[in-house]
Amino acid sequence: MQTELLDEEPSFPENEDGLPRKLDYLGYAPCPIRKEMQRRMHAYFRAHEAEFGQVDWFSPDGCFHGGSDNDPYDETWKTGSEEEMPGVMSDGGSSDFFTTIGRQRWIDSEIYGPIEKPSFELRPEIVEAGIDDPLGAMNLYATFPTVLLVDREKLGDKPAPKRWQDLADPIYRGDITLAGHDDSKLSDNMLFNTWIRFGNEGLEALARNAKQFWSPAQMVKAAGARHPDGTSIYCLNYFFAKGRRRSEKVEILWPEEGAFFQPLMVMGKRGRRPVSQLPIDYLYSEDWAQYLDSVGFPAVRSYPGQKPLPGKLSWTGWDFLRNNDLEALRDELNAVFKEARQTSCS
Repeated sequence: MQTELLDEEPSFPENEDGLPRKLDYLGYAPCPIRKEMQRRMHAYFRAHEAEFGQVDWFSPDGCFHGGSDNDPYDETWKTGSEEEMPGVMSDGGSSDFFTTIGRQRWIDSEIYGPIEKPSFELRPEIVEAGIDDPLGAMNLYATFPTVLLVDREKLGDKPAPKRWQDLADPIYRGDITLAGHDDSKLSDNMLFNTWIRFGNEGLEALARNAKQFWSPAQMVKAAGARHPDGTSIYCLNYFFAKGRRRSEKVEILWPEEGAFFQPLMVMGKRGRRPVSQLPIDYLYSEDWAQYLDSVGFPAVRSYPGQKPLPGKLSWTGWDFLRNNDLEALRDELNAVFKEARQTSCS
């Protein structure tokens, strides 16, 4: 890719007039990689203009859907027609397409279905995790794992946790910091994965042991710094854990059962323009895979020189995502978690 193209900043009409267009590509991504994805995708599209023509695309500020004020496509999945939907979408996390409405309108209807991907081998940890969508509609290109960060000094003579289930041990009462901004709500990644494996009892035990919810940036700043409100265990995304300070005091622990992860996916609509193949090709490219691996978003693609992950990857799986009303279940499980926290604090 030409270096000068990487120096160009993409611009989108939506940021000026707020009006939706018919898109070849709508690109959502987690906050930590969003700007880099926009920059690299723009350069990739520009490098292929002579062959394919211009790509009509948009990537909003914020994280996934509803994360910013400049996204005129935020409700399109719910209210839009097939004609109004983008040819290709990259999405992830708690995707709208996992909701009952989203799945029925766009996946069960086969409006979005199998895509043509570049030829490559999957990394071994991804094969073991089982990511292939049986419907062929939601195709993972990377993962967003959660791991543990341990402050050895604060841990003292207590054993470090090795597995997710260790977080339920009463020895960690009030000694765990969770990622988030609401003391009564777990992230979907922790909420659903914990419940699948350990049931309500696991959620209640985690709630009793949790001291607080902090942003990952707060955790990284406090870990190993003898922060008065810090804890010995922090639960956060691998991206932030990799950026930890004071590595001589702070250790990343990758749970033995596998790091819980959220999927990063790409979807393609039938009848889309040929130019919309470009974002698919780039999301599965070695260039993008190498970048993702370097910042803590393990890519599904294997490539020469790729380092193995510190451990397994583990997630909810397709059956869970498609056989449950996730919105209703989220409310129900967060209520269990909230009640246990209130009880432990009273």
